[in-house]
This record gives sequence, C-alpha cells and structure tokens, in this order.
Amino acid sequence: MDKPLLIGIDLGTTNGKVACYDLQGHLQAEAVRDHPTHFPRPGWYEQEPAEWIAVLGQGLKDVVAELGPRAGDVAGLAISNFGPGLVVLDRSGTPLAPSPTWQDERCRPQGRRLLADVGPGWIGLGAPLTGFPAKLLWAVEERPDLMARADQVVDVKGFLLRWLTGQAVTDPSSGPGAMSWFAPVFEYIGWPVERLPRVMMPTDAPCGLREDVARQVGLRSGTPVFTGINDGASATLGSGAVRLGDSVITLATNGVARVLVSERVNSDAILARYLFSWPFVDGLWICGGFTRSGARSLQWLADLFGILRDPAAYDALLTEAAAVPFGSRGVIFLPYLAGRGTPEADPDLRGGFVYVGLEHDRADLTRAVLEGVAFAVREIYEEFARLELEVGAIRLTGGGARSRLWCQIIADVLNQPVSCAGGDSTLGNAMVAAVGLGLYPDFVAAAEAMVHRFGHEEPNADGVLIYERIFSTYTNTRDTLLRTFRAQDN
Repeated sequence: MDKPLLIGIDLGTTNGKVACYDLQGHLQAEAVRDHPTHFPRPGWYEQEPAEWIAVLGQGLKDVVAELGPRAGDVAGLAISNFGPGLVVLDRSGTPLAPSPTWQDERCRPQGRRLLADVGPGWIGLGAPLTGFPAKLLWAVEERPDLMARADQVVDVKGFLLRWLTGQAVTDPSSGPGAMSWFAPVFEYIGWPVERLPRVMMPTDAPCGLREDVARQVGLRSGTPVFTGINDGASATLGSGAVRLGDSVITLATNGVARVLVSERVNSDAILARYLFSWPFVDGLWICGGFTRSGARSLQWLADLFGILRDPAAYDALLTEAAAVPFGSRGVIFLPYLAGRGTPEADPDLRGGFVYVGLEHDRADLTRAVLEGVAFAVREIYEEFARLELEVGAIRLTGGGARSRLWCQIIADVLNQPVSCAGGDSTLGNAMVAAVGLGLYPDFVAAAEAMVHRFGHEEPNADGVLIYERIFSTYTNTRDTLLRTFRAQDN
C-alpha cells in the first residue's frame, strides 16, 4: 500500500457523513445522507439506530464506489458521533427501542435526582442533567418492561462500533465523559458497569471491520477500525486545534464553542453555567458551551423564504446580507429557536426578531440571524473568561464556516482573529486513524500535515465598536423580555 487512504465516519444529529482522505488531508471521496429525528411528545427527541446504520452503510458504499480501485488502499477507519444517547440492546444486539438524542428532555427529573443523591461526578457530556446516566435511570424507572429484556445498554459510539467490529466499545469523550465510567452513579441506578461498553482510547482499534460489513460496503475485511472521539472533539481536531488554549467554534445544527484546557473543569462550574468538559487527545481536555440553534437558524430562515437547500442559493442570500450595514438596520435576533444554552440553559425558551419594521427586508433579517448567533457565542466566551481559561487561536468550523461574512461578524463580535478551518469531523477521524496506524507520531504532526485553512478574518475596528454597543442592546432586550414573560407566567 504505497499511498494509504483513511476513512472518517461521523454520525451527526441531522446527517451521516463518510469521507476519505489521503495523508496530506486532501479529500478523495465523500458522501452525506440525512437521517430523521422523531418527536413523539413535546420535549422528546428520538432516532432509530437502524436508520444510522442504513445511512452510514450507504455512505461507505458511495465512498468506495467513488474511490474505485483505490478502495484497496484504505488503511483504516475511525468514527465519531453525537451524544449522549442511549441504545438498549437484546442478547442478539438488536435495539429494543428508539434512542433519545442529546436534545431529549424526558430524563431531566432523573438527572436532578442523580445530582442530589450521588453528586456531580457523572456530569461532563452535553446538557448537564440529561446525560447518559440520567437517560438510563429514566429507562429503568419508566420502561421496566423494556429493561427486563435488555442484555446490554450502550451509547451511540458503542452501538456503531458493535455494528462495524462486533465489539461494543466507546471512548472517554463519547461515553463516560471521563477516562472511565463513574461507578457510583451506576450502582445507584442498579445497572452493572460490566453491561456497558468497554472504554478504550481513541487510537485503539477494538477489532477489524467485520467480514459481513466489509462485504456489504466493499472494503477489506479486518481493516482496522479505531475507537475515535465524539463529534465535537473530532471537529475540534479536524480544525487543527491540538495545543493548549486553541479554541473552536462549530456552527452546525447547534452552535458550540470549545477551548483546550489542561484538566477537567470543576463540576460546580459546569452545572452553574451549563458548560461541558471531557477528555480530548494527547492528555488535553475540552471545556465548552453550547447554543441550541446555530447554522440551523439560518436554515430555518431560508426555508421560510422558500430558498432551496442548495449552496448556491445560500451564497446568494448571504451576499444580500453582506450589503446590510453593521447591526442589521436595527433588527435584533434572539437565537433561541430550540431554547437557550450556555450560560442559562432553558429548553422551553423561544426566540425571534425584535425591532422589525415595514422598512426591513430579508437581507436585514438574514444578517440579524448571523449577528444573533454570534452574540450567543460571545456569551460562551465570557464564561471562559470568568473561569480564567486561556483562549488562543480561534477557528470556525461547520456549515457556518463556509460564510466569510459570518466569520467576519464573529471576529468583530469577539474582537479576536478568526480562521476558517477547512476540516470537519471526518477529517478529525482520519487524523485519529493516521495516528492510530503510526503514520504520524502524534496529533500535532498530523494536524500540521493534514489540516488546511481556507480563510482568516481580523476584527474590523468599526465593527468591534458597533457590535459592543449592539451586544449591550441585545442582552438588555433579551433580559427585559424574559422578565416580562416570567412575570406573566407567575
């Protein structure tokens, strides 16, 4: 194998993506397929694990077909996924029920009880009170019939690796949110740790690609499959963030900001301000915060305007917005279409436009969406500052990174240079496979060789001054509206 190729697989909240890269990080083949989320009740968000396999399996087939004879050069795969989720399996490994996604709120009472009775040691991944242990306790209490038939409970990573390799394995960033499962919380729940996925390091390969899966997708049986990391970690890695203080903003379905730190952030701080903190790679940890609607806010607006979900159509919309002055001619957008995240999470809060008049058009509203999401991201960075975390180079990834306008707005709102990183979660997974195979000695070397940036924006002095004033208006408007709504509720 003279020129080894690497496949990265990523299961996101809204789509599954498979991509193949060479050792210089150049994309060789790619396939993206959507998968649905189901909403059986208010606050319930579910997905069918069988649909994950269908999407990713077809994605692998498509990539192999595009590679043609070069598919024989694929040296390894690694996988990432959204989380936390919960998959209940019978003895044959068949899911017994849909999997609640990270957005699902049904287990919040169980999360509060775990916090009160066990303490905060299990906190780390995702929204603090709706993590994997809370989801499991909900299933034990509310679905005893289901759990009586269960042989094993796995997270999303554990399910996907069982499909690919036959081994139910997870990694520290995807399952426990720590280097191992927190035993006291599972003792409280009454579920043995031995019936959870085994925790392995990202560059460990639990087993090679199963023969039946390899035959279905067209790859060699036994091709090494590496445990990988979660989707946020892989996006961070794919952006080239590998050193202490490096920071990444991902504008995808939701919006997330992360910074690399030397150790886990205190659980009390995580809970108080709705942050997260979990292991990364090379001994580093991640601290981050989230919005509940990032690039999805722009997609929502474009859908309302009847704009096709096509890159060229989106580019035209953003070109219109670029002609609008700083501040969107007075329009403010509160980006809480799916609730609010860090620093005061409220899944029931809803957003919208404020100060809209007959004089405004869709370009004004579009720019207001970009600015509103940027303001929500700024609130996360203010939490980093409150914790005295070092923040160095900032990179922008996700669908939002394709917009130079959005990158510039974020640079102005944060008053920091922002680079647009060309990589995504699949590139991060390819880097995991490269290091796991020994093709690079560490992730710093892999990043230097495989990550390529395509844009960089410095803060605009005028924009910085104007956005400082508008951010104050944004927060005051939001807080005034919240006080009014809460008074009405009472």
